[in-house]
Amino acid sequence: MVFQSLKKHEIYSALQQSLRLLLSIALSSLIAYVCKLHEPYWALITSVIVTQSRIVQTLQTSRDQLVGALIGGAAGLIAILLQEYSQWPSLIVFTIVIIPMVALVAWRPSMRLGVVTLAVVFLFPSPGGMFERPFDRIFSIIVGVIASLIASYLILRPQARCSAFIHARVAFDKIHILLHSVLTSHIVWEEVESMNDEVTAELRDVVSEIAEARKEHPNYTLEHSDPTLVRVYPILRRLQSDTIFVARAMDEYHRGLPDETRDILKNALNEIFERFIILCEEQAGHTEPFFCSKQKDSFEGMIEPILTEMKKGCPPTIQFTLEALCQDLVRGHDVFMYSKKLRASS
Repeated sequence: MVFQSLKKHEIYSALQQSLRLLLSIALSSLIAYVCKLHEPYWALITSVIVTQSRIVQTLQTSRDQLVGALIGGAAGLIAILLQEYSQWPSLIVFTIVIIPMVALVAWRPSMRLGVVTLAVVFLFPSPGGMFERPFDRIFSIIVGVIASLIASYLILRPQARCSAFIHARVAFDKIHILLHSVLTSHIVWEEVESMNDEVTAELRDVVSEIAEARKEHPNYTLEHSDPTLVRVYPILRRLQSDTIFVARAMDEYHRGLPDETRDILKNALNEIFERFIILCEEQAGHTEPFFCSKQKDSFEGMIEPILTEMKKGCPPTIQFTLEALCQDLVRGHDVFMYSKKLRASS
């Protein structure tokens, strides 16, 4: 169920990006038509390049496009002036000007558009005066960037908050699978590492989406406006570490846990992580900070069987690691209850 929802979200994101890209192209075409640019297709090409699925990427690509276009346009003007006053062949002039441009790209690869702009400005014929070409093409690139930013920020704006909690939900599920495997069956350490790598991949996505959310809402601080979103990654990271500690303890304990203990731990963990998955689903369904409906008292009842059973059927090392895990599970639940407490006290 978790992975089916993730797949649906990926399909929805792909459709959303397709619509955003089409709107960016249409908007750049409209602006280019209103401004009566000689070569409006450069604006369309730029909007296709700049419009990314993430605002962070769109901003970075926009910056690279603008800086590269300005540098390339300036180099094109120098090449035009050099050819005009020296009467040298175009190939020689282009070679002289492109050498420092290539050196710049080798130093800063993000400036590679400057070489493209230089070639377009100097080598390709265009209507208008000699000095009108670079300005017309640079302005076309600026139009494409502006259209892309408008489409990204105002139209079908990506919702990083939703994506962050979807990845958090998958991370909780993967941690549960790993924890269930090490407690109820003896798996080799290579399998533990492989499953842990999958958890780490999801955590990277959570971090990336939180950074994206900061760009989406530059006017306020997420730590104050959406504390659940900001704090979900640290608790996931701690639960991941706790699970590895449990796995190491179980790896050294070759006798295995009694069947009754394993059944109690399995049932308790199923209920606990199902709660976390529901909480993540509730958060993912809202584009703004959402105050969860679940209460803390019932969650402490879920933890109690683990604390009770580990004292009867687990050796001291496993007791210690399970106790640390339970403490972080309670802290993790408090992360989702935090915004509710703030709402109740206000």
